Amino acid sequence: MKKLLLCLSLSLTGYLGFSQVSFGVKSGINIATTKGLIEFPKNRLGWYGGGFAKIPLYKKFFFQPELLYSSKGNGEKKYTALTTVFNFNYLSIPILIGYNIDHKTSLVFGPEFGYLTSVHMVYEDGDNINVSKTYSPKIDAGLDVGLNYKIKKNIGIEVRYNYGFRILYFIDGAGVHHTENKAGNRVFQIGANYLF
Repeated sequence: MKKLLLCLSLSLTGYLGFSQVSFGVKSGINIATTKGLIEFPKNRLGWYGGGFAKIPLYKKFFFQPELLYSSKGNGEKKYTALTTVFNFNYLSIPILIGYNIDHKTSLVFGPEFGYLTSVHMVYEDGDNINVSKTYSPKIDAGLDVGLNYKIKKNIGIEVRYNYGFRILYFIDGAGVHHTENKAGNRVFQIGANYLF
């Protein structure tokens, strides 16, 4: 069985043209919200960064797996207290299929999976409280659609939207899961990438 899996892996690598695989790094900003998780939500600025591979498939199609650190969440304006920012930090794995529209522009589409590493409440006065045990689920799943534009041979800019399907919820002190708001991650990304 192990030999069969090894042969299949080598065959797939050869089919994809491993010698043509490009690796790169990327970084940018997130404009994020959690859609109804809390009262008086506002968008918040976060950031993302990490690496990716670009693997040719067939003609203008390519496969683009990524490994990113992504700061999501939302801001909240309380009219009787300080402004509070909810910082949801994820290790994200987008698994994308791309299509080269022309030699500079490409479209990407596919699922994104994330692992919630931490949640912090950051107050206007500087207090930062770790509330990771209060918010769930730990595994997130969503759908990405984006557009890349190549400025130079190895440098590009990108815009992307991530629509999260997993319901985010709050767990109170009694252990009750509050899922009534059907909240989910919604993130608009703007950034740059570099291919080695």
